Amino acid sequence: MANFGFFSMFTNYSRPGPGVRKDEPKKPPYIRYFQLMGRKYSKLIQLNLLFLVPVLVSLVLMVLLFFAAPVHYVLEVKVQGYSLVLDLWNMYVVPLPLVLISPFVAGITYVTRNFAREEHAFIFSDFKDAIKENWKAFLVNGFILYAAYILLSFSMLYYYNQSVTNWFFIIPFSLCFLVAIILLFCQYYIPVMLVTFDLSLKQVYRNALIFSIAGLGRNLLLTAIFVTMVVVMFIAVSYMVLTLLIALVFVLLFMFSFISYTTNFIIQSLIEKYLLQPFYRQQEEEAKKKAGIVEEPKEDRTDKAGEMDEEEAPEYVYVNGRLRKRSELEEDQLFEDKHY
Repeated sequence: MANFGFFSMFTNYSRPGPGVRKDEPKKPPYIRYFQLMGRKYSKLIQLNLLFLVPVLVSLVLMVLLFFAAPVHYVLEVKVQGYSLVLDLWNMYVVPLPLVLISPFVAGITYVTRNFAREEHAFIFSDFKDAIKENWKAFLVNGFILYAAYILLSFSMLYYYNQSVTNWFFIIPFSLCFLVAIILLFCQYYIPVMLVTFDLSLKQVYRNALIFSIAGLGRNLLLTAIFVTMVVVMFIAVSYMVLTLLIALVFVLLFMFSFISYTTNFIIQSLIEKYLLQPFYRQQEEEAKKKAGIVEEPKEDRTDKAGEMDEEEAPEYVYVNGRLRKRSELEEDQLFEDKHY
C-alpha cells in the first residue's frame, strides 16, 4: 500500500527487515513490548496524528464554550464556617465536547490492539472502519463517563469539604473515590471489547467490572505508568522552555497512541485467556458439529482428588458473551441436573 503526503516521511518500506525465525522462542512480555513499539513507531506516530484531529476540534469547542457565556453559572455550597463556590459552567459545560472524541477511540483501539497482538493493520482504513462500525457504542460510553464525572466530582468535592467538620463524610467520600477507581479500571477493557466482540454494552460493562478485579495487578501497573507520565509532563511543563517543547512534541506525536498501545499490550493476555480462546473453541466446536465430526472422548486428566489442574480450569469462563465464575456455572449445571 503506497504512502502519500505527510505520513510517507515516517516510513521506509524499501529497507528489508531482519525477519523472524519460525522456531524462535517467544521472548518475555517486557521485551516484546519495546520490540513491537520499535517496529511500529512510525505507524504509532501516524496514528497519533490522526487521533489528534478530533482532539484539537474538541479543544477548540471547549475554548469557544469557555468564552460563550459572559456570566458563568456558580453554585455556592454552604459548609460550616465557610462556603464552597463551584463554577458549574467551567466544570461541567466546557468539558462536554470531550465526549465527541469517544467514537474515535474505537479507531485508535482497533489499530493498537492489532499491533499488541502482532497482527497487521492499515492505519487510515482500519481506523475509519472501526469508527464506522462502533461509533454508537463508544458515544454512549462517552456520555456515561461524562455523567459519572459530573456525579462523582460534585459528590467528592461536597463530601470532602463536609469532612472538615464531620469525619463521618470520609465514608461516602471514600466510596465515591473507590467507584471512580473501578470505573477507570473498567475503561482499560471496554474499548477493546467493543471493537473485538459482538456484545451489548451491558455485557461489556459486566465483563469489564470482572476484569477490574481479576486483572488488578495489570490495572495498577497501567495506572502507575499513566500517573507517572502525567507527573513527569507536569514537571516538564513547569520547569523550562526546552522541557516544555519536549512535552509538547510527545503529546502531538506519541502520547495518545502510546496510551492505547500500552493498555492493549498489557491487558491482551487476560483478554486472550478469558475471552478469545473460549470464543475460538466455541466456534471450532460449532463448526465440527455442522460438519458432523464426532470427537473421541478425551483422556481423563483429573488427579486423585478428582480436580483438574489450575491451568485447565480458569476461575472465569466466557459463556454467551459474558464472563462467569466457573463455580457458578457448576452450581447452575447441578441445579439443572436435579430438576430436569
